[in-house]
Amino acid sequence: MTTTDAEPNVAPEVRLFLARVRRELDDLDPEVLSDITDGLEADFTELVAERGPDALGDPVEYAKELRAAAGIPVGVRAPRGLAERVDGLLDAGHDRFDAAVAKAGELVRTDLGPVVAWLRPLWWIVRAWAAVWLVSAFFGWGMSSAAGVVLLIVAVALSMFIGAGRVWPGGGRGTGARVVLVGLNTFAAFVLFMTWASGGGGTDYDRGWSDGYNEAGAGGGYAAPIDEQAGVYSGGKWVSNIYPYDASGKPLTGVQLFDQEGKPIDVVTQPDCTSTTAAPLPALTDAEADMAEVVCTDEMTGEPLQPRILYPWSNGAAQLYNVFPLPSRVQPGTALDPNAFADGSQDAPAIQEPPLATVPKASLPGIATSSPSASPSASPSASPSAAEKP
Repeated sequence: MTTTDAEPNVAPEVRLFLARVRRELDDLDPEVLSDITDGLEADFTELVAERGPDALGDPVEYAKELRAAAGIPVGVRAPRGLAERVDGLLDAGHDRFDAAVAKAGELVRTDLGPVVAWLRPLWWIVRAWAAVWLVSAFFGWGMSSAAGVVLLIVAVALSMFIGAGRVWPGGGRGTGARVVLVGLNTFAAFVLFMTWASGGGGTDYDRGWSDGYNEAGAGGGYAAPIDEQAGVYSGGKWVSNIYPYDASGKPLTGVQLFDQEGKPIDVVTQPDCTSTTAAPLPALTDAEADMAEVVCTDEMTGEPLQPRILYPWSNGAAQLYNVFPLPSRVQPGTALDPNAFADGSQDAPAIQEPPLATVPKASLPGIATSSPSASPSASPSASPSAAEKP
């Protein structure tokens, strides 16, 4: 087979018809075969355009007519080998696809052949994306990371060259190359289905896996069971901390929040890799990597970063994750340190600066606003224990 993806001017029915004719004449010398079959593509394409695919007839009978017209006796055909049988199966599948396209074209009363040809480059791009998605998911990269973008550019270029027949397994395809190409296309379609079934790809896939891992309490032993894990979303993103302000617009510290049923509102998901108010997370050294059960990664470079861990307030008997803002600190390990506040060092968990220094005043007719009775402390007064949250 010498057909390629780069034959848009030859009707698919003609291409398959002549492939079968040449197969019937494969006992001839290649030069003789070329002499009696070259130029038939254009003739039969014109015939199909005028009278339809049925005008092609039986390729076996046509091969006999060509042999007789050239005065060449019928040769003894050797038994079909494995490669020839595989080619026959691939040709039959291609024939069924072209027949389905032609049938669909009849239903909509238009020729869908050019549409299929136009869609080929789009498929080349899509299969490149599927390959990059799979590699990114395996290595934990985000599709929007620098590595993911570079890999996608290279993959698209390579896929386009293969589809255009510039590199193997494109171009003049033997049986092995055709099988490899069919396998790659089938696998790409499978990856696309898995991407759709998982609800997205790239960054969404990584975020979903990470959220599930954290919600199950992996790594640090600090999270509640999944059915008890509280959380709040804002704009589709998980809220990792809350900074309350009073009616006059001043930031508050140590505000306890409860829902309509009196249950504590808990937004904690560990570790916090998304904070926008903190300084950039530092890189994770090789020595610290052994202590890090869960780490953060730089979205652009994929470099592992130290996680930011949120610490609870305390009422003397239990840890409180519904008192805001929550203190935090950057540390290589994810486990809560029971002595984190004991030494009072600069490494102790602290409340980050609020995202806004003040906000506009708020009022409600007929409702008096309240204010703190005393100046709040900048950090929790009681040291949290290492036990799990209540």
